[in-house]
Amino acid sequence: MSSRDGRAAGARPRRRPRRLFAVLVAAPLLAGCVVVEERDGPGAARTSAGEVPLRVVEQGDRTLAFVPVTLDGQGPFSFALDTGASTSVVDENVADRVGLERTGERRPVSGILGTGEVPVARVDRWEVGGIRLDPGEVTVIDLGQPRGGGGIQGLLGSDVLSDFGSITVDYDDGLLTVPAP
Repeated sequence: MSSRDGRAAGARPRRRPRRLFAVLVAAPLLAGCVVVEERDGPGAARTSAGEVPLRVVEQGDRTLAFVPVTLDGQGPFSFALDTGASTSVVDENVADRVGLERTGERRPVSGILGTGEVPVARVDRWEVGGIRLDPGEVTVIDLGQPRGGGGIQGLLGSDVLSDFGSITVDYDDGLLTVPAP
């Protein structure tokens, strides 16, 4: 794997279950890992309360959309939009850096290669591109070390996106549009 959005392998023995889950979650997103095109459309800067800039990355036949997410006033962090994820995910290093408090709960999760259990953290204050999100819980997973210009620091899943009722992802103009608050 090589690109600005690729992941380094290097598993540590004591984190093997988390590393395995990270592979389960991230593998479909990162397959190929050679950036063919990165588009920064006219939406590269936020234009209204309901619009969030997208960084669109094309990897072979896959297209990934990243949004800026702040957690407790820190960031922004690069989160991939993932409407297929039932729960949002924060990378373990990001959660530690921000100081997200773990709830003590562990949730079962599954991916294409298997299942596992991961810790849960509470997020009291977070935003996507300046749009405030409701307080909630996220799963905390070691997504691995970013290489090059960064990588996935989290996934914004349907648990959060469905709160808006409807969203529009404009890949050409690089915008995520949500209903105005």
